Amino acid sequence: MSDDPAARRVGSRLRSRFAIALIAGPIIGLAGGALIAVIAFDTWGRGSVMVLIGAAVAATLLALLWAGYSSLESPDPGREPSDTEHPIADRPQLTREENDDALDRGTQAP
Repeated sequence: MSDDPAARRVGSRLRSRFAIALIAGPIIGLAGGALIAVIAFDTWGRGSVMVLIGAAVAATLLALLWAGYSSLESPDPGREPSDTEHPIADRPQLTREENDDALDRGTQAP
């Protein structure tokens, strides 16, 4: 395992959220599938069972996807990855004074 504390933190969050998703996903899927099966079918036959299985699988996959995305975190402000040391200061074409537009047009700023 990595010695990086950020990697350990993400790994720990990911494991716990995947565990919750593997438990909650099928339960929610079966509940939703049962509701759909009761509305769509008169009796509990093959169609109802297929709806239950499909809903459980779909909800589990969706829960795992959601758990994976929610375990990611944005870097702290100012610590984002960059290709230069000072991203804004090193590129003068990206910065300008706030009132440059009004001066360039010869009009007054509102």
